Amino acid sequence: MNLSFFVAFRYFFSKKKLKVINIISMISMIGIAITTAALLIVLSVFNGFTFVGEKVLSLSNPPLIVEPNKGKVFSLDTIDIHRISSLKEVSVASAVLTENALATFGSSQALVRMKGIDSSFFGLRRIDTSIVYGKFELERFGNPASVLGIGLMGRLGLSNNADMMGAVIKLAVPKRSGKISPIIEETFSVGEVIYNGCFMMNASIDETDVFLPIGFVRDILEYENNEISAIYVSPKKEKDIPKLKEEIQLIVGKDYSVKNILEQDPLYQKVVRVERWGVYAILSFIIFVASFNVMGSLSLLIMDKKKDILILRSMGASLSVVRKIYFYNGLMLSVIGALVGLILGAGFCLVQQHFGLIKMGGDNLIVDAFPIVLKFMDIISIFLLVLSIGIISVAIMVSRIKFDNNLNQ
Repeated sequence: MNLSFFVAFRYFFSKKKLKVINIISMISMIGIAITTAALLIVLSVFNGFTFVGEKVLSLSNPPLIVEPNKGKVFSLDTIDIHRISSLKEVSVASAVLTENALATFGSSQALVRMKGIDSSFFGLRRIDTSIVYGKFELERFGNPASVLGIGLMGRLGLSNNADMMGAVIKLAVPKRSGKISPIIEETFSVGEVIYNGCFMMNASIDETDVFLPIGFVRDILEYENNEISAIYVSPKKEKDIPKLKEEIQLIVGKDYSVKNILEQDPLYQKVVRVERWGVYAILSFIIFVASFNVMGSLSLLIMDKKKDILILRSMGASLSVVRKIYFYNGLMLSVIGALVGLILGAGFCLVQQHFGLIKMGGDNLIVDAFPIVLKFMDIISIFLLVLSIGIISVAIMVSRIKFDNNLNQ
C-alpha cells in the first residue's frame, strides 16, 4: 500500500487531540452528503417532468417528424418515403399536409389547423380511442368528412349529436393566385366538409385541430397531388428513436430536418434545459461552499499532527509525501460524503418512483405524485463533480504546507 495513503487512512479513523476536528470533519461529510443527495433528487425530478412532458407532447406530436428546412411544403418526389417505411425499426411512416384555415358553422367562426392525412395515419396514432362523439372516419356518404377537437367543437357551436344531423363545416383559405377583393370567392378557396365527430386529447390540439382527408386539403389549397408538409414516423420501439433519427436523416439529406418530440417544441426543450442547468449550477456552488468545511478540518488536522510531520521529516519523508498524506485525508471526506449522499438520494428516488409518497397536491393533474426518473449518468456526473470540487479545494489547502522550523501550513 502507498505510504501516504496508509498514513492518511490511519489519520482519518484515529482519534484527534482536538475533538473539534472530529466535529468539523463530521459536519463536512454531512454537508457534502446532503447537497449531493439534493442535487441527485432535483435532477431526477427534472428527468421525471421531462418524461411526463414527452408523454403529453406525444399526444399531439409524432415520435419523429421529417420537415423541410425551407418552405412549408415539399414534394414526395424528393424523398423516398417507401425507403423510410421499409426500415426495420419503423412501424409507420405517414405523409401529412398541414395548413391554417377559417372554419365556419352557422354564424360561428374559428381559426383552425387543418391536418390532411391518409389511411396510414391510423397506424401511427390511435385517435379513435380518444373519440368523444361520432366516429373517426374521414369519409361519409362518399364525401369528405372531418373530425375535430372537442374544444373547437364548442367554439363552432356544434351540438353533441351534430354528426347525426349531417352538420356541414365550411373551410376557407386564401387562394394561392388570388387577389384581395370584396368578393369572397375571388380571394378565398372555400370547401365544405361533413362533420363526423370530435376527439379529446389535450388542450393544445383540442382547440385548433381538424383532421381531414389529405386529398381534400390538397384541393382546397390548390397543391399538387404529391405535395405534403411533413412525414410522421413511428418506431416499433421507443428505444430505437435515437438510432432511427440518424438513419432517416441520412436518407432525406441536409435539406430536411428530422426532429424528435422535444425538438418539435423548441421552447419547452429550451426552458427545461435552462432550468436544469440553472439548478445544477446553484447546487454545485453549494457543494463548493460545503467543501470549505473540509479545508477547515484539514487545516486543524495539520496543526494537530505537527509532531508527526517532524517524525516523518526525520525519517526522510519529502514535502510531496507529507502533502499527499493530507491530500488523501481531505479527499476521503469528500468521497465518503459523496457516496453517502448518492446512496441516500438514490434510495429516496427509488422509493418515490415506486410508491409515490410525495403527492403533487392538486386535482385533475396528469400525475398524482412528483415524477422521478433516476438515471445512472446523473449519478456518475454528480460523483465526478463532487470529486473534482474536493480535489481542487484540498489541493489548495495542502499546497500551503511547507518544510520550515515551525512547519507552518
